[in-house]
Amino acid sequence: MEFIKNEKNTAALAALTENAVNEITHICTEIGPRPCGEAGEEQAQQYLFGKLGPCADLVSRDLYEVHPEAFMAFVPVAGSLMLGATVTNLMSAFWKKNAAVGSIGLVGGALTAVIKEFALYHEFLDPLFPKKTSGNVYAVRKAAGETKRRIIISGHTDSAPEWTYTYKLGSHGVVTVAAYALTGLAYSTVTSVLSLVLKNRKLVKKLALGQAVFVPAYGLLYKFTDNKRYVPGANDDLTGTMTAVSVLKYLAENDIRFENTEVVALLTGGEEAGLRGAKAFFKAHPEYGTDGVETVFVGFDTIRDAEYMMLYEKDMTGFVKNDPRVCRMVQGCAADMGLEVPIGAIPLGSTDAAAASQAGIPAAGFVAMDPAPARYYHTRLDSADNLVPGTIEKGIELAIRTVMKFDADGIA
Repeated sequence: MEFIKNEKNTAALAALTENAVNEITHICTEIGPRPCGEAGEEQAQQYLFGKLGPCADLVSRDLYEVHPEAFMAFVPVAGSLMLGATVTNLMSAFWKKNAAVGSIGLVGGALTAVIKEFALYHEFLDPLFPKKTSGNVYAVRKAAGETKRRIIISGHTDSAPEWTYTYKLGSHGVVTVAAYALTGLAYSTVTSVLSLVLKNRKLVKKLALGQAVFVPAYGLLYKFTDNKRYVPGANDDLTGTMTAVSVLKYLAENDIRFENTEVVALLTGGEEAGLRGAKAFFKAHPEYGTDGVETVFVGFDTIRDAEYMMLYEKDMTGFVKNDPRVCRMVQGCAADMGLEVPIGAIPLGSTDAAAASQAGIPAAGFVAMDPAPARYYHTRLDSADNLVPGTIEKGIELAIRTVMKFDADGIA
């Protein structure tokens, strides 16, 4: 089956887009921010659960345990360790040379926290933080006959804590603070090593004193996120969430049921807590990669800025490779719409597609957001009045075309 842009489908896309905007507005205004593991996230998922019911043969909400504050805690934790490294290195320079060993250890701890939590999204700091319960909603529209293929269209329902410097200073603010702190980390690493090996103690003292330049950077890290203010998350990622819902809604309203392809709408929790929801989902459903059904995953995340549409082949800051075949499939569907969507790498951060790839599911992530990052990204400006309906409509059409293309041809 092929998606044809006729009068009927044009009207259907317009209706789906209007519905998506209305639902996002309702969730943002009536439910509000949705921290992972908190009431807002659960209420939004229960609300969407009800919306998916008429479109699917099966709707379920899986619960999982999570430590949501652990993920972004790497920022102040690294700041604390770097402050300790600075003090210890000064002690080494002016008092006891071997104290630099402690400084190296503290710098190593900061690097480990950054790499484990942010670069690799491991549950490294989780045991240090309170445990909560989050959930994933998934809805299945079964095949009419034998299930030979399965496509998962996904978005995440939770929203992030506000990024202080993005809100106050824009993209340049958050990049400057991060670069300032990372430069200090590199400087402290070199200075700590030199403190042990250099015989010129006068030079060692000067180098150690130079670390004071970076102390304000470590202090700024304590305010990097505001855990008392969670953002509305209208674009990030209720747009992706409603894209997944809209696919099932379109199939149901047009009485489309594929002969051999199962379609799944997956609404994850805890994406902003380090992809914890998607990881939990694939851990709870190993059959999605082992039951012999050709399965693919396409995650939609922040569908707003049409000029920045991108398919992520390299995810999780380049540490995870998504499936180039899935990327090309979606890219081809975009080309059929007259859109030139490049395939590239996410510069910093990750999408739920990375969790699918790690679980052995061929996956791609589709994003339409200024990677600078955009001023609204993880700030209170990501509200329902900041939606771009035209881009949402393109995202919904792309998802529908992708489902139909996969049903017809699978992945080459």
